[in-house]
Amino acid sequence: MKSCGVSLNVAASATARSLSAAGDEENKMAAGNANEIEEDFPKLTAQERESLFEIDSSLFGFQRLHEDGARTKALLLKAVSCYDSVILKAEGKVEPEMFCQLGHFNLLLEDYPKALSAYQRYYSLKSDYWKNAAFLYGLGMVYFHYNAFQWPVQPPSSEAQAGQRRAIKAFQEVLYIDPSFSRATEIHMRLGLMFKGNTDYESSLKHFQLALIDSNPCTLSKAEIQFHIAHLYEIQKKFRAAKEAYESLLQTENLPAQVKATTLQQLGWMHHTVEQLGDKGTKDSYAIQCLQKSLEADPNSGQSWYFLGRCYSSIGKVQDAFISYRQSIDKSEASADTWCSIGVLYQQQNQPMDALQAYICAVQLDHSHAAAWMDLGTLYESCGQPHDAIKCYINATRSKACTNTAALTHRIKLLQKNSPKA
Repeated sequence: MKSCGVSLNVAASATARSLSAAGDEENKMAAGNANEIEEDFPKLTAQERESLFEIDSSLFGFQRLHEDGARTKALLLKAVSCYDSVILKAEGKVEPEMFCQLGHFNLLLEDYPKALSAYQRYYSLKSDYWKNAAFLYGLGMVYFHYNAFQWPVQPPSSEAQAGQRRAIKAFQEVLYIDPSFSRATEIHMRLGLMFKGNTDYESSLKHFQLALIDSNPCTLSKAEIQFHIAHLYEIQKKFRAAKEAYESLLQTENLPAQVKATTLQQLGWMHHTVEQLGDKGTKDSYAIQCLQKSLEADPNSGQSWYFLGRCYSSIGKVQDAFISYRQSIDKSEASADTWCSIGVLYQQQNQPMDALQAYICAVQLDHSHAAAWMDLGTLYESCGQPHDAIKCYINATRSKACTNTAALTHRIKLLQKNSPKA
């Protein structure tokens, strides 16, 4: 791929030319400025300049600066300092390509604000920017980093949606102007992730499949891409296809431990929650088996411990459920879901005070946790405290996650009618 960058000598000459103006006096001033700029260039050797000329955004994700690229990182930092100095002394009147290359350097250094600023300067100065695949790819990577990938399934904000659109547009333009772009696999993978987050599942599947069949390197493994395809089927409620895809992935030789753990976790939880996958006894047995194997691959997964606790609770294995929930709390950050489930278990065991404490922990961690507020309201009702129950039910209805607002509203009205002082 051709780099959009230019050597410092070329940039300096261009800067000197751009500073020139009509009249002898102005030419002298421009020459003086050019000489000042040239003083910065000895900081980079000829070999360093040649190395920089080969660097562009396509190295992002493949140049491990923090692991084995200390020398490259030092060179990039040195180059950024020199370029910044040139641009400052030239009062910004330099060739657009210098800003493009500066954007690449900052992207590789993961300094996203500076990368975006440099790319935007290039965009504003270069009328045919759309011909530069490396620029569009780098710009897409910056937008992707900031706003593009909002997952799991929470509706993205308007700002995030705008960022997604910009990233998608940049990546699509790369593929349009250069179908054989060296990082096409990387683009397809990221488009798959973004379309998945946007619930455009058809487009997401298309790009994941294109990434899967591409033999070029990608920062996601083939197994990880296969997992996303299986998960696409699951969130579309194509549970049979998801089950087959997950189980097929588990047959992969040398499957990475984390992919194996996550696949087993999803497969187990899907069997626990989806009725059409079999009778309850068979499903729960298979779910527990999957989750136990998931924890063998990743014993520190708080989510898998939580799911396992839910499965044990559903079949009446109370002690095993408590142990699993406690493991979940120990292995991960405090979770409102886990504390709510502990509260349900205590309530089922007729331990109202323990249940109360668990529900309070849940709503303190997540004030909009509808299930915890509803369960807490039910507990207060059972203890003859209708006023407190009403407050809890009202809090539940205010949550976007509440799925039975109408029923709760009706319940609130009944309690208010029978408790006029509420």
